[in-house]
Amino acid sequence: MPNYFSLTRRGFDLGTIEPKDQQSDSLERWQTGKPIFLPKLVRSEVDAHQHQIAQTEALVESVWNEERLDETLAQPPYSERLLQSLDNLSFDNLGSGFNEGDDQEIETVFFDAVDANEQTIAEDLWLKCSWLSFFDEDASLRFRFSFGVDLEQDVALDPLRQHHASQLCDLVFPESSIIGNHAKIKATLQTLMNKPAPQFVERIIYFNAPQGGAYFHHDLERGHAGVVYAQLSGATLWLALPRHELISAIIAYSQTHRVTKSVAQLCESQDKLATALESFAHDELIHLINETPTFIHFLHEQGHSRVLESGDVILLPQNDWENACWHSVFCLSEHVGQALSFAVR
Repeated sequence: MPNYFSLTRRGFDLGTIEPKDQQSDSLERWQTGKPIFLPKLVRSEVDAHQHQIAQTEALVESVWNEERLDETLAQPPYSERLLQSLDNLSFDNLGSGFNEGDDQEIETVFFDAVDANEQTIAEDLWLKCSWLSFFDEDASLRFRFSFGVDLEQDVALDPLRQHHASQLCDLVFPESSIIGNHAKIKATLQTLMNKPAPQFVERIIYFNAPQGGAYFHHDLERGHAGVVYAQLSGATLWLALPRHELISAIIAYSQTHRVTKSVAQLCESQDKLATALESFAHDELIHLINETPTFIHFLHEQGHSRVLESGDVILLPQNDWENACWHSVFCLSEHVGQALSFAVR
């Protein structure tokens, strides 16, 4: 690992940081919303899937070259995989479209799951390809699997279609099994949740490129206990901490650093600050926690950063509003890196 990392994201130079010693985090952190870092947990599985990972990188190249995703998936090896029988089902590629009101969406490909008698078992499944930001120099994108009306439908109400959307992900991206079939990940989550074996749903294949990475957010959703993220290639820096600790950190920072009048007023009340944070609409607060070098370094010095390299895993609990693990991501690589991010049901 390098002695230091330069952080740049969406045109903002956020300085350099020295990585701290990183050991596996205690599983007890889950109950209080703190991330659990599991270094090199899937390293051997990543090595075993290099062919599939390279194939997916070629698919990303085709998207960058403005080739239609539905047409690519209608050709081998994808067309052959989609005809494979999973639980006596195959998946029909129904073509694609896109939401003209979403400037980040590139293309959404629609599928039906059909049985051996060509009866439709699950309809309106989809694979959505989107840019991760509006910044022109950020080539980061993601492939997301789900069903129904995006951002409107309560996916927890239909576990069957959620399951079939996950099967679709397995066929298009076989490297998904790095998480889906990993016995230790399953056993760890089963212990943390104190429930039967978890299901991995609402799956996302991420590609963080230079200048890319997600701004602070949470992934709290009804029916989901958290997120498991595995770095397959490249490297990322994560700032991750439960909501109540992020709020406390913002207030502590405001007491020792210059902030805007608006942010200072928010920091007078934890409730007001929490409301502004949850709105994702307070521009000055967004700038502070995502685009201000001294705040990024403040969180790093408090021990809230983790560097993920190929084979590393991080678990992000999403227990409730108070303890939901907020996280911010930075690409550390000179080239795009692939990762898996699956919700845990």
